[in-house]
Amino acid sequence: MKKIIYSILAILVFCALSIGTFFISDHYAQRWQSNKLFKAKLYDVEGKTWSIKSLKDKLGIIYFGYTFCPDACPTALNNLTIALEKIDKNKLQFKPIFISVDPNRDKPEIIKDYLSSFNTIILGLTGTDRDLKSFTFNIGATYSLSREDPEDEDYLVNHTVGFFMINSEGVRLPIPYRNNSEDLGQAIVRIKSILMSNSNFKKFSSIF
Repeated sequence: MKKIIYSILAILVFCALSIGTFFISDHYAQRWQSNKLFKAKLYDVEGKTWSIKSLKDKLGIIYFGYTFCPDACPTALNNLTIALEKIDKNKLQFKPIFISVDPNRDKPEIIKDYLSSFNTIILGLTGTDRDLKSFTFNIGATYSLSREDPEDEDYLVNHTVGFFMINSEGVRLPIPYRNNSEDLGQAIVRIKSILMSNSNFKKFSSIF
């Protein structure tokens, strides 16, 4: 009987330690990735350096794409514009952000002109290929050029098709996206609620 009790206690202790290790590891991973996000240098269409700290009290909604994108990007940005007009009419909660992952062709003036077709409050950003790869990787996105000839200027960019919500501390979550503005708006509201009530970071930020 004692052996059974000891075995159960041992299992409970192991589970408790495993859960604690998971949360601490996750906390460290997020902190490490957030530091990388802070170090990546992106700039807006006016040439000014941008950091996630610039979000202040707003939540950023990030979409990675490029202005030569034939379908996914314009559809996503149009849906985002419609969704935010419904859930954030006063433009106080969210900051929509388009990050071009095609710095070779997407110069600031091109990005500015491209975004004017959707909504003037969408912030356009880009950066060097090195900073973009660092930022996208640490936020959970990817991109790559689809071309065989380095001199070819008519190429596509394979990129993550989806949105990410992020705050000024670097805490972020992907936003489930079903290709229409209504579902996107509902998803944004849900993810905001999760992000704002995230106890994992609050719990362990006081430990280290």
